[in-house]
Amino acid sequence: MGYDHLRPDRQALLGQDIEKRIKLMLGDIWVDIAPSETVFKVMNNMANVPKRITAPALLVTGLGGAGKSAIVKEIPNRVSRSEGLLTISMASDPDLMKRKEFRTEIYHKLELPCPPIHRKSSVADLVTRELSEILKLRNIWGLVIDEIHDMLLCGKVEQRINSSMLKAFLGESYGISLFAFGTPKANSFISAITETQRRFSVIKLEDWKEDESFRTFLLGVEELLPLKRPSRLYDQDKVFAILAATSGRMDNVMNLIRSAGCYALRDGTEAISLEHLAKASASPWGY
Repeated sequence: MGYDHLRPDRQALLGQDIEKRIKLMLGDIWVDIAPSETVFKVMNNMANVPKRITAPALLVTGLGGAGKSAIVKEIPNRVSRSEGLLTISMASDPDLMKRKEFRTEIYHKLELPCPPIHRKSSVADLVTRELSEILKLRNIWGLVIDEIHDMLLCGKVEQRINSSMLKAFLGESYGISLFAFGTPKANSFISAITETQRRFSVIKLEDWKEDESFRTFLLGVEELLPLKRPSRLYDQDKVFAILAATSGRMDNVMNLIRSAGCYALRDGTEAISLEHLAKASASPWGY
């Protein structure tokens, strides 16, 4: 039996048993798609901008599950000089039962003690000499902030602190580019920083719809699934079924396909059918 429906580097996976292939099915995969490629292209172009008065900034927005965090995870593989990027997530930690503080996250990421501040702290108090020296010593040229919309949850004093730090990083003294990812609420955060808003380019991640781009994406996904027979996810009936069950939201699409693939492995058919998609939608973990 030929396995031309799979990418050559994935075909060897078919020799593994069902349980191992189910684990592979449930793992993360990456498929190059136009929206993410646009983000990486912009980031790479910004990475090559010579130092100037104002560093470039990018805001990527999308509803929850649109694929923002997946793009952030892929940045080290797709953006030049990524070793000079400082990446933090502002997502609240459910285990700590409290929100994160931007300033604290920066210092902790660099393994520096975070000095105390007060209401009248200056920029020099917020961005200490030690922090400044570490940023230069490590050649940090860009700051990636995932879930930046969660910075709206803090009070006015902390918002002023966050605003001052971001403006300092983007300014001539540091020239650090900013790459922010968040829900559409992030626009409100950026708009609140008057001097910073005009510096941002914005890319919006939209939900999938029935078009050639989505079919191409499904073809790319199918080439990575550890199934011995082609599923033809890009056929019209399956495209409609996937969109109907997921509303085109990236995370929902991938979770549906993963679950349907597990059903196909369990029953031995080795290809995703409309029935598998229906079962996956009704009972994602019922395989």
